[in-house]
Amino acid sequence: MTDIDLTPFGFTQTENIAYGALLHLGPSSGYALAKELTIARANAYQALNGLVAKGAAVTTDDQPRRFRAERPDAILARVIEVEAQKLDALESQIQTVGQQDGAALIQIQGRRALLGIALRTLARAPGEVTCVAGPDLVLALGPAWRRRALDSRPSKVWLVGEDPGNLPVEPEGGIDASKSDKLFNGPVFLLLAGDVAVIARPDGGEESGYWTSDITIVGAARGLLAHLTG
Repeated sequence: MTDIDLTPFGFTQTENIAYGALLHLGPSSGYALAKELTIARANAYQALNGLVAKGAAVTTDDQPRRFRAERPDAILARVIEVEAQKLDALESQIQTVGQQDGAALIQIQGRRALLGIALRTLARAPGEVTCVAGPDLVLALGPAWRRRALDSRPSKVWLVGEDPGNLPVEPEGGIDASKSDKLFNGPVFLLLAGDVAVIARPDGGEESGYWTSDITIVGAARGLLAHLTG
Protein backbone atom coordinates (compact mmCIF):
# COMPACT_ATOMS: atom_id res chain seq x y z
CA MET A 1 0.00 0.00 0.00
CA THR A 2 1.08 3.60 -0.57
CA ASP A 3 2.28 5.77 2.29
CA ILE A 4 0.86 8.95 0.70
CA ASP A 5 -1.26 10.82 3.24
CA LEU A 6 -4.03 12.93 1.72
CA THR A 7 -5.91 13.57 4.96
CA PRO A 8 -4.35 17.03 5.62
CA PHE A 9 -5.90 18.20 2.34
CA GLY A 10 -9.58 17.48 2.90
CA PHE A 11 -9.66 13.72 2.25
CA THR A 12 -11.23 11.38 4.80
CA GLN A 13 -9.23 8.53 6.25
CA THR A 14 -11.30 6.01 4.27
CA GLU A 15 -10.74 7.98 1.05
CA ASN A 16 -7.02 8.05 1.81
CA ILE A 17 -6.90 4.27 2.31
CA ALA A 18 -9.03 3.72 -0.80
CA TYR A 19 -6.66 5.84 -2.89
CA GLY A 20 -3.68 3.81 -1.68
CA ALA A 21 -5.52 0.60 -2.52
CA LEU A 22 -6.30 1.82 -6.05
CA LEU A 23 -2.65 2.65 -6.62
CA HIS A 24 -1.74 -0.84 -5.44
CA LEU A 25 -4.49 -2.79 -7.20
CA GLY A 26 -5.06 -0.76 -10.34
CA PRO A 27 -8.61 -0.05 -11.61
CA SER A 28 -11.06 -1.74 -9.26
CA SER A 29 -14.77 -2.02 -8.63
CA GLY A 30 -16.33 -0.97 -5.36
CA TYR A 31 -16.90 -4.63 -4.54
CA ALA A 32 -13.23 -5.53 -5.13
CA LEU A 33 -12.06 -2.59 -3.06
CA ALA A 34 -14.42 -3.41 -0.20
CA LYS A 35 -13.11 -6.97 -0.21
CA GLU A 36 -9.48 -5.83 -0.28
CA LEU A 37 -9.96 -3.40 2.59
CA THR A 38 -12.48 -5.56 4.49
CA ILE A 39 -14.96 -2.71 4.75
CA ALA A 40 -18.66 -2.45 3.90
CA ARG A 41 -19.39 -2.07 0.21
CA ALA A 42 -21.38 1.10 0.90
CA ASN A 43 -18.35 2.62 2.65
CA ALA A 44 -16.11 1.64 -0.25
CA TYR A 45 -18.39 3.30 -2.80
CA GLN A 46 -18.72 6.38 -0.62
CA ALA A 47 -14.93 6.69 -0.45
CA LEU A 48 -14.52 6.07 -4.18
CA ASN A 49 -17.16 8.63 -5.10
CA GLY A 50 -15.44 11.07 -2.74
CA LEU A 51 -12.13 10.51 -4.53
CA VAL A 52 -13.80 11.17 -7.89
CA ALA A 53 -15.40 14.37 -6.57
CA LYS A 54 -12.02 15.59 -5.29
CA GLY A 55 -10.16 14.75 -8.48
CA ALA A 56 -8.15 11.86 -7.05
CA ALA A 57 -9.83 9.12 -9.09
CA VAL A 58 -11.85 8.65 -12.28
CA THR A 59 -14.38 6.05 -13.36
CA THR A 60 -13.80 3.72 -16.30
CA ASP A 61 -16.28 2.67 -18.98
CA ASP A 62 -16.16 -0.95 -17.81
CA GLN A 63 -19.17 -2.88 -16.63
CA PRO A 64 -19.36 -3.15 -13.72
CA ARG A 65 -18.03 0.36 -13.23
CA ARG A 66 -14.45 0.53 -11.99
CA PHE A 67 -12.40 3.31 -10.45
CA ARG A 68 -8.86 4.29 -11.37
CA ALA A 69 -6.52 6.38 -9.21
CA GLU A 70 -5.20 9.63 -10.65
CA ARG A 71 -1.43 10.03 -10.74
CA PRO A 72 0.00 11.31 -7.44
CA ASP A 73 1.75 14.23 -9.17
CA ALA A 74 -1.58 15.30 -10.69
CA ILE A 75 -3.14 15.29 -7.22
CA LEU A 76 -0.22 17.35 -5.92
CA ALA A 77 -0.79 19.92 -8.65
CA ARG A 78 -4.50 20.07 -7.81
CA VAL A 79 -3.79 20.45 -4.08
CA ILE A 80 -1.30 23.25 -4.78
CA GLU A 81 -3.88 25.07 -6.92
CA VAL A 82 -6.60 24.72 -4.29
CA GLU A 83 -4.29 25.87 -1.49
CA ALA A 84 -3.09 28.80 -3.63
CA GLN A 85 -6.69 29.91 -4.13
CA LYS A 86 -7.25 29.77 -0.38
CA LEU A 87 -4.11 31.84 0.22
CA ASP A 88 -5.22 34.37 -2.40
CA ALA A 89 -8.57 34.72 -0.65
CA LEU A 90 -6.90 35.12 2.74
CA GLU A 91 -4.50 37.71 1.34
CA SER A 92 -7.38 39.73 -0.09
CA GLN A 93 -9.14 39.65 3.28
CA ILE A 94 -5.96 40.77 5.06
CA GLN A 95 -5.55 43.68 2.65
CA THR A 96 -9.05 44.93 3.47
CA VAL A 97 -8.22 44.86 7.19
CA GLY A 98 -4.88 46.65 6.70
CA GLN A 99 -1.56 46.15 8.44
CA GLN A 100 -1.56 46.03 12.22
CA ASP A 101 1.11 47.26 14.61
CA GLY A 102 3.95 44.92 15.41
CA ALA A 103 6.35 42.80 13.40
CA ALA A 104 6.06 39.17 12.40
CA LEU A 105 8.61 36.40 12.62
CA ILE A 106 7.49 33.13 11.04
CA GLN A 107 9.59 29.99 11.30
CA ILE A 108 10.18 27.94 8.13
CA GLN A 109 10.84 24.20 8.29
CA GLY A 110 11.56 22.07 5.23
CA ARG A 111 12.33 22.70 1.58
CA ARG A 112 8.69 22.79 0.47
CA ALA A 113 7.85 25.44 3.06
CA LEU A 114 10.86 27.51 2.05
CA LEU A 115 10.02 27.33 -1.65
CA GLY A 116 6.36 28.08 -1.01
CA ILE A 117 6.98 31.23 1.00
CA ALA A 118 9.80 32.37 -1.31
CA LEU A 119 7.62 31.92 -4.41
CA ARG A 120 4.79 33.85 -2.83
CA THR A 121 7.10 36.64 -1.66
CA LEU A 122 8.57 36.95 -5.15
CA ALA A 123 5.14 36.89 -6.75
CA ARG A 124 3.70 39.61 -4.51
CA ALA A 125 6.66 42.02 -4.20
CA PRO A 126 5.91 45.02 -6.49
CA GLY A 127 9.40 46.52 -6.37
CA GLU A 128 12.93 45.21 -6.66
CA VAL A 129 13.91 42.01 -4.90
CA THR A 130 17.38 40.74 -4.12
CA CYS A 131 18.20 37.09 -3.57
CA VAL A 132 21.28 35.15 -2.50
CA ALA A 133 20.94 31.44 -3.24
CA GLY A 134 22.57 28.33 -4.61
CA PRO A 135 21.77 27.28 -8.18
CA ASP A 136 19.32 24.56 -7.12
CA LEU A 137 17.06 27.02 -5.33
CA VAL A 138 17.38 29.62 -8.09
CA LEU A 139 16.21 26.97 -10.55
CA ALA A 140 13.38 25.84 -8.27
CA LEU A 141 12.09 29.43 -8.14
CA GLY A 142 12.17 29.68 -11.94
CA PRO A 143 8.44 30.42 -12.46
CA ALA A 144 8.66 33.44 -10.15
CA TRP A 145 11.73 34.90 -11.89
CA ARG A 146 10.06 34.53 -15.29
CA ARG A 147 6.83 36.09 -14.06
CA ARG A 148 8.70 39.05 -12.61
CA ALA A 149 10.62 39.52 -15.86
CA LEU A 150 7.38 39.51 -17.87
CA ASP A 151 5.95 42.13 -15.50
CA SER A 152 9.17 44.22 -15.74
CA ARG A 153 9.77 43.94 -12.01
CA PRO A 154 13.51 43.97 -11.25
CA SER A 155 15.19 40.96 -9.65
CA LYS A 156 18.81 40.76 -8.53
CA VAL A 157 20.24 37.32 -7.87
CA TRP A 158 23.63 36.58 -6.36
CA LEU A 159 24.71 33.01 -6.86
CA VAL A 160 26.40 30.96 -4.15
CA GLY A 161 28.63 28.44 -5.93
CA GLU A 162 29.16 27.65 -9.59
CA ASP A 163 26.82 28.88 -12.32
CA PRO A 164 25.43 25.82 -14.19
CA GLY A 165 24.59 28.05 -17.16
CA ASN A 166 20.86 27.25 -17.37
CA LEU A 167 19.43 29.59 -14.76
CA PRO A 168 16.07 31.33 -15.37
CA VAL A 169 17.55 34.70 -14.33
CA GLU A 170 20.95 36.25 -15.07
CA PRO A 171 22.98 36.47 -11.82
CA GLU A 172 24.40 39.82 -10.72
CA GLY A 173 27.49 37.96 -9.65
CA GLY A 174 28.85 35.07 -7.68
CA ILE A 175 29.54 34.66 -3.98
CA ASP A 176 32.34 32.46 -2.76
CA ALA A 177 30.77 29.61 -0.79
CA SER A 178 33.48 30.02 1.86
CA LYS A 179 31.90 33.34 2.88
CA SER A 180 28.60 31.65 3.57
CA ASP A 181 30.32 28.72 5.28
CA LYS A 182 32.16 31.09 7.61
CA LEU A 183 28.94 32.78 8.76
CA PHE A 184 26.46 29.91 8.65
CA ASN A 185 28.61 26.81 8.69
CA GLY A 186 27.03 26.01 5.32
CA PRO A 187 25.07 27.61 2.45
CA VAL A 188 22.60 30.44 2.94
CA PHE A 189 19.36 31.54 1.28
CA LEU A 190 18.52 35.22 1.58
CA LEU A 191 15.60 37.06 -0.03
CA LEU A 192 14.93 40.76 0.50
CA ALA A 193 11.66 42.19 -0.83
CA GLY A 194 10.69 45.64 0.38
CA ASP A 195 10.19 45.55 4.13
CA VAL A 196 10.31 41.76 4.48
CA ALA A 197 13.11 39.22 4.41
CA VAL A 198 13.41 35.46 4.10
CA ILE A 199 16.54 34.02 5.69
CA ALA A 200 17.20 30.29 5.65
CA ARG A 201 19.90 27.65 5.69
CA PRO A 202 19.44 25.11 2.86
CA ASP A 203 20.28 21.63 4.05
CA GLY A 204 19.22 18.95 1.58
CA GLY A 205 15.53 18.83 2.45
CA GLU A 206 15.98 19.91 6.06
CA GLU A 207 15.88 23.63 5.33
CA SER A 208 15.18 25.94 8.25
CA GLY A 209 14.84 29.67 8.58
CA TYR A 210 12.45 32.59 8.95
CA TRP A 211 10.17 34.97 7.09
CA THR A 212 10.14 38.29 8.90
CA SER A 213 8.93 41.86 8.77
CA ASP A 214 10.87 42.81 11.90
CA ILE A 215 12.71 46.03 11.00
CA THR A 216 15.78 45.07 13.03
CA ILE A 217 16.14 41.64 11.44
CA VAL A 218 15.43 43.01 7.95
CA GLY A 219 18.10 45.63 8.53
CA ALA A 220 20.54 42.96 9.68
CA ALA A 221 19.72 40.94 6.56
CA ARG A 222 20.57 43.95 4.39
CA GLY A 223 23.87 44.27 6.22
CA LEU A 224 24.52 40.58 5.63
CA LEU A 225 23.74 41.04 1.95
CA ALA A 226 26.23 43.90 1.72
CA HIS A 227 28.89 41.76 3.45
CA LEU A 228 28.32 38.77 1.17
CA THR A 229 28.26 40.76 -2.06
CA GLY A 230 30.88 43.36 -1.17
